[in-house]
Amino acid sequence: MQISGVLLVSLLALVVGDEQQDIYEKIFDDVDVDSILNNDRILDTYVRCFVNTGPCSELAGTMKSKIPEVFSTVCGMCTEKQKDIFKHSLDVFIPKRPNDWKHILEIYDPDGKYWPGIKEFLDTPRG
Repeated sequence: MQISGVLLVSLLALVVGDEQQDIYEKIFDDVDVDSILNNDRILDTYVRCFVNTGPCSELAGTMKSKIPEVFSTVCGMCTEKQKDIFKHSLDVFIPKRPNDWKHILEIYDPDGKYWPGIKEFLDTPRG
């Protein structure tokens, strides 16, 4: 009976662990995106990282590694808070830096297959 209990707890831990891996790091929940979006010098470093023309900080590199999946799933594995952050970030970034956004799309969505879903996500009110 004790072995069954240990086995059950182990299996539950694996399932919970796998579910947690499907949600992006909580580190993104605490990023002050407005401090990045409102500071052109900092924003430039993120953009250069994302478009492969400059080095990446640890956070920017982690974000960059998630871009293909975030685009392809339209933030499908994001927490609700992360979806709000994603929407807010793009709502500010796209009109502020349309050429940089176009360059990002050329790299991460060259066939244009993800943009319609992202656009629909952006056009849908959250709250």
